[in-house]
Amino acid sequence: MSGARVFERLAETFGKRLRNDCPYLLEEPLTISCLNVDQAIGNPVPFTDFALQRGEERLVEAAFRGAKGQAFTSSPSSWQGTVADLLDLPPENDRNRAFFTAGVNAVGRHLGWGEKTVHCRDASPKRCGETMGKHLAGELGPGERVALVGYQPAILGGLAAALGSGRVCVLDLNPENIGRTVSGVTVLDGEKDLPAAASRSDLALATGSALTNGTIDSILEAFGGKRVIFFGTTIAVPAALLGFERLCFESE
Repeated sequence: MSGARVFERLAETFGKRLRNDCPYLLEEPLTISCLNVDQAIGNPVPFTDFALQRGEERLVEAAFRGAKGQAFTSSPSSWQGTVADLLDLPPENDRNRAFFTAGVNAVGRHLGWGEKTVHCRDASPKRCGETMGKHLAGELGPGERVALVGYQPAILGGLAAALGSGRVCVLDLNPENIGRTVSGVTVLDGEKDLPAAASRSDLALATGSALTNGTIDSILEAFGGKRVIFFGTTIAVPAALLGFERLCFESE
C-alpha cells in the first residue's frame, strides 16, 4: 500500500463510513483555522527547535460540534464549509490534505472513532519523549535499532537516553536539520538516506505528518514488512480507521 493510495484509502474509508452510518452529518458546518505557536505547542521547555517553533510547519485545527482535530502543514491557511464539502476537497497538495486530515480528526473525535487529536503543550512534549523512549526500550530486543523518521527533538532525546545513541538513527527532509548532531545522533537525509536507514533498522517510528506531506508512501515502502509506528496527532483518527499502529502519550 503506497502513500498516495494510503490517502485515497483514508478518503474512501472515511467517506463511506460517514455516508453509511452518519449521513445526517454531511451538511453540518466545519471550520478550520491556523494556530500560532503558543496556541499549538506553548513553551515546550527546554526545546527551542520544534518545527512549529522554527516556523517550518504550522498546525491547522478543525472544529466540529465541539470536537477539535489538528494536522500539520507547511501551507497554513483557513477553510470553512460542510462535511460534504470536505469530502470533495481534491488531495492535490499539502494544504488540502491537511484540511481534510484535520477534519477527519475533528469529526472522528466527535463520533468516537479515535482519540488524542490535539497536540501536547508546554512540558508535555518532554514527558512524551521520555515515555516513548522507555516504552520502546521495553519492546525492542537487545541491540535492535529504531529509525525516527521526522526530526522531533523531544522524542529523539527520549530514544537516545533509553536506548543509547548507537541504536537510534533520525531522518528529516529539512536541509537545515540534515547533518546536525542532536542527542548524540546525526540527522540523515530523509529522502536520500531512507533506504539505507530502513535496512539497518528493526523498527520505524514515523511522524504522522507524513500523511499530509506526501511521504507516507516512501516510508512504508522503504520499511517493507518491518514494524512501523506513527506518532503525533495528525494521524490520530486516520490511524484508527486504517489500522496503523500509533503512539502519542501526552496529546489531548
